[in-house]
Amino acid sequence: MTSGAFGVVFTIAAALFYETMRTLRLVATTAVLCLACSDSTGISVEGPQFMRAFIDGRPLALDDNDSFLWALHDTTLMLQGLPGTMSSTNPYIIIDIGRYHGPGTYSLAETPPGSAMSVGMYGLYDVAGAPIQRFQTTGAYMGSITVTAEDSATLTLVGTFQFSAVSTYGAAGEAHITAGSFRIRQPQ
Repeated sequence: MTSGAFGVVFTIAAALFYETMRTLRLVATTAVLCLACSDSTGISVEGPQFMRAFIDGRPLALDDNDSFLWALHDTTLMLQGLPGTMSSTNPYIIIDIGRYHGPGTYSLAETPPGSAMSVGMYGLYDVAGAPIQRFQTTGAYMGSITVTAEDSATLTLVGTFQFSAVSTYGAAGEAHITAGSFRIRQPQ
């Protein structure tokens, strides 16, 4: 290869390298901006409230028309989602996190006596508000919740959860709550 041909090849390679680096910089900048809008789950603090999960493989979807609550009492965080309109069977999910200290992953397992309780509950109540069935994490039935974002300006919590629970009220049995996610705002 002559020095003139080598110079042309080098110039083309340098131009391609420059364009590739410019494209990578654009992709990196876009990725950073997207991460600033949401957490690692892809759920941002912006948007309507919801709580979703699969209960033994069946979808449960509560949306902005339903009732949500999160409250912090001392160091215990309580999350709750239930239907806004009553029907013959109304599903609900309640999760309590003892010793809550901000975004992170918390175990939902049997709590030793004297410890702050962290528990996951799923249940059904009737149109009059009376309980039909309740499942709770205890013993070998456990799970976890990850609070991925907490926005103090909008009082919004975002995260994911999963747990297995045994019947503590109603007919014997167990429930497996999987692929749970939520965006809940504190009432003002």
